[in-house]
Amino acid sequence: MTGEVDWLEAPQVDLMPMLVANSDIVSKIANPYGKLGFIRLNCLQPPFDDVRLRRAVMRGVVQEDYMRAAFGDDTSTWTQCKSLWPRKTPYYSDDDASLVPGSLDAGRTALKDAGYAGQKVVILNPADRPDYSALAQVSADSLHRMGMNVDLQQTDYGSLLKRRASQESVERGGWSMFLGHLPATVCANPGSSFLVRGQGAAGWFGWWANAQAEELANAWAYAPDQASQQRFAKELGHLAMMEAPTIPLGQPYERTAFRKSITGILPGARPYPWNVRPA
Repeated sequence: MTGEVDWLEAPQVDLMPMLVANSDIVSKIANPYGKLGFIRLNCLQPPFDDVRLRRAVMRGVVQEDYMRAAFGDDTSTWTQCKSLWPRKTPYYSDDDASLVPGSLDAGRTALKDAGYAGQKVVILNPADRPDYSALAQVSADSLHRMGMNVDLQQTDYGSLLKRRASQESVERGGWSMFLGHLPATVCANPGSSFLVRGQGAAGWFGWWANAQAEELANAWAYAPDQASQQRFAKELGHLAMMEAPTIPLGQPYERTAFRKSITGILPGARPYPWNVRPA
């Protein structure tokens, strides 16, 4: 506003109206493919070592609540995406949308049917990342209303990155879930998305182990044609949705803001500085 900063990569949602109102500032969608919001569950430790409880959480996710809390009420900056293959990417499909009905009552019923016994759910909340923190707070409220024993633990993002590597129980400093978002292009296929891989202890935080998922990922990598790749990716995406190690929360299209005194801002998954110069 005062000219001391040329470019703000991802302004907080509540600041955007003020920035947009300034005629010296340009605001636009930074990444045309957007990002995929997600919940990542710890598949090693109770309660989410039980696939039935992971599915119950998925059934209770109301994507609109997450997107509005983290990215605001402007629906041009987010959309629902009930798939682990983001919209606008080659393998996106809404075939599994019924697995995310967006109903707390459905989640509550699924918890009861699974025999949930009140095990503690530790949610990591990075308070210094407003968008991630909003997602975590919505999850804490939703799961509490579904009947889960929720412990929303405040931390900073650096500490979250360290703590999510712990495979200990929640009583020994472990965790049950963390939330965030990744560029849609990172989540676009089995070769780049660790959200759908079943590599277990050798894989991404949450450590979902599934031999069939790895077989499908390898089959995709060595498929002889696009039709085969499409089939293997579709099967893998469905398997990952059914097993629910990762739960999609929607697809935001974040805005970036910069002063008219600079030019050359390129669209993409990350901020690219090499083309930027004085206007």
